[in-house]
Amino acid sequence: MRTFQWMFLATFALFLGGVASAQQGAGSSEDTRAAAPCQLPGAAAINTPATDTTGPSTMAPKGYVKDLMNYMVMPSASGVWNAVATSTDQTGVHESRPQSDDDWNKVIAAATELAESTNLLMITGRRRCVGGAIPAAFETDWRRKAREVGEAANIALIVAKKHDADALAEAGERIDVSCDQCHERYQLLDDDPTDNNAKVWGTWKPKAGSKAKPAVPPSATAAAPAKPAAAPKS
Repeated sequence: MRTFQWMFLATFALFLGGVASAQQGAGSSEDTRAAAPCQLPGAAAINTPATDTTGPSTMAPKGYVKDLMNYMVMPSASGVWNAVATSTDQTGVHESRPQSDDDWNKVIAAATELAESTNLLMITGRRRCVGGAIPAAFETDWRRKAREVGEAANIALIVAKKHDADALAEAGERIDVSCDQCHERYQLLDDDPTDNNAKVWGTWKPKAGSKAKPAVPPSATAAAPAKPAAAPKS
């Protein structure tokens, strides 16, 4: 459902003649922590240590959105998605759920990391590896979408602490939907337009074979005005 250049998400995994699918969403088993980082220059090292006079707003992004997605968001989301899963192979259908306290603690850790990593996406100055910064006119929408992923992850965290597997599956679905809604507007791949406003505004069409999906502009979802009735012919 989701394919990542800065994020990340895969389709249903096909292996060993069987199909494995997470109950909450598609393709959550891919480990992106070994993915190559963004090749653009990173933040320069600052040799001056922080002091008592350092300003109160000192957050400074070091990695690109792609890096956060591959190394933090996707692995932690997978920890939630994979916790309650159904797999099918030649021997039948198999369900897996957290059983021990250790199992649930791993889910809690994953949900905590996912919920907090979305805050990092909202730090001013965070850039995408492809497409650069989010257009200024859409910064509020970008943060709103990142916040929704974080809130969905927080629900997963709450129910994981209660050891509620069914509610965890539902929380995973909300995370999945929230991620997709953000990707459709802000995820840019190598063959996407260098002018990211073209995709954000929904005026860009993907090339043949592209895995990217253009955003649907808000106006496209509004009902079209009714055409005036044609005047009767005399």
